[in-house]
Amino acid sequence: MSDKLSILYDHYKDTCSTIGAGIKRRDHMMVYVVLTLGFFAFQALFPAASDAVLANFLNFKFGLTALPNFTIIGSVIWFLLLVFAVRYFQISTFVERQYIYLHCIEEKINKEFGEELIIRESKAYLDKYPLFSAWMWVLYTIIFPILLFLVSGVKIFKEIGTACTTRFSLSLFLDIIIFVLLAISIVLYLIMLHKKSKK
Repeated sequence: MSDKLSILYDHYKDTCSTIGAGIKRRDHMMVYVVLTLGFFAFQALFPAASDAVLANFLNFKFGLTALPNFTIIGSVIWFLLLVFAVRYFQISTFVERQYIYLHCIEEKINKEFGEELIIRESKAYLDKYPLFSAWMWVLYTIIFPILLFLVSGVKIFKEIGTACTTRFSLSLFLDIIIFVLLAISIVLYLIMLHKKSKK
């Protein structure tokens, strides 16, 4: 094996490991986003019960008997959702770009070999692509971001509706800003995926 081929193959293995680690991080971020959205849904359906659960959790975890303002906690949860979602989109984008790069490395290795020996991540993977794999791609990259947008959108409009009957607060203003940042992130992520699938 030539030095060039050896370097390319080592780089190929490193890139495969990098992608594997990225997928694990992406999946962890998705779990955090889903848990946060689950809390939002629970809060929307059962506001009194969610406040009681949160109060019990804060009392159990931090020993807080005098509880802080729940609107501030709500803003903290909005911020966590933004952080988790943006991190999810960053890692997903990174993984998608690494696959494109991996295909280029496979091409170079095969050119050095003079035949198509390494095609695991490109031609072999895409050949007769299973329907379930296509569905999982749609679920991860399209349905999940749209659900994220819809659930957070319902949540923010519910908060705005509540503020119309009570009063507008600084925490609501922060929540609206966070929602706008989240919506921009979702749209840019979907545009990036659409451009990639066109290529």
